[in-house]
Amino acid sequence: MRQLRADFTDPRCAQPVDFVGRDAADRLVWSLEQYGFVVAALAEAGPPEAQITALSAVLGLGDPYIPALYRYAEMKEYSASYSNIRSNPQDHHPGFSTTASQGWHVDGLLDKIGEIKTTILYCVRAAQQGGETLLFNSVAAFAELREEDPAAATALLSPDALKRRSTIPAMDMTSTGPAFSVDPDGNYITRYTDNDTCTWNFSADPVGALRAALDFLRAASEDPRYQRSVRLSPGQALIFRNDRMSHGRRSYKDTPGARRHLIRALYVNAPVSPS
Repeated sequence: MRQLRADFTDPRCAQPVDFVGRDAADRLVWSLEQYGFVVAALAEAGPPEAQITALSAVLGLGDPYIPALYRYAEMKEYSASYSNIRSNPQDHHPGFSTTASQGWHVDGLLDKIGEIKTTILYCVRAAQQGGETLLFNSVAAFAELREEDPAAATALLSPDALKRRSTIPAMDMTSTGPAFSVDPDGNYITRYTDNDTCTWNFSADPVGALRAALDFLRAASEDPRYQRSVRLSPGQALIFRNDRMSHGRRSYKDTPGARRHLIRALYVNAPVSPS
């Protein structure tokens, strides 16, 4: 798992990959395996959904996935293949509708750890100022923690370690599970979250281990080796491994009449190279 050795201070990790040529998919998948994310620059303008479909097709992602939270709630505005992320006073989604910053999280509040493997964020319009997506290589930080403090790392593997709850009004839904786990292939996966949706179970043994783990991860999330900010331009897409990466967002300022607008699509499959 090359992502465990990634260094986000390397400027090459955020260098856009042109979505042209026969080897475009290979280069995208290589970067995803190396860093856990990649920025794709699409050469031709077109409807956002068509651009995302083209990306997902060459990466073998299949159809977009609707998260369990939106399926259970039968929320028509969110129970579609693509989600619009833009400031909108009429929107009750606390993450999509606001210009405020967002803390670390993974997509899929109710979905089991590792289920949503890939996220695509396509930029229709950038913010006037701010709005960068923040990426945290949480599985690499966890691997370092297992070397330095095995007891603290083990606390994060507890099935009762982390409860996440919906913050959408009138939707009282929660999901409890580990913050990290190991998939059938032996790779680390994560649902590490540090925002207003989570409650940590500090009663897990050994006493103090989970607090030590959180202190380590919070420090690591500020370490430039593990954290990277990405500002997308119109026509660019950020693709990242949602099962291996935590993400957040900086606050932003909108241009009147031209709001920041991203479109999100989620997938249960991991990207694969066609060659």
